[in-house]
Amino acid sequence: MRVAGLESQRLAVIQPLDFDQKPVRWTIVAADVVGASVGSLVLYEEGREAANPFHPALPVDACVTAIVESYQYADSQAYA
Repeated sequence: MRVAGLESQRLAVIQPLDFDQKPVRWTIVAADVVGASVGSLVLYEEGREAANPFHPALPVDACVTAIVESYQYADSQAYA
């Protein structure tokens, strides 16, 4: 890395998923501040907010912010 502050920062390649865990759009390289392991289901933030966990702010456009242990999803079409 040639950007000051990113030398020791872990980067993760993540694949956004829909609620059925099917891939949507392209993969993203994100700074990983939570230490997610390979195959973990994670939450991430994109845009200016992705730099918020870093002081001073780093030039990142995506950041892993949480590891998801479980979730419940009710399809809104089921209630139509």
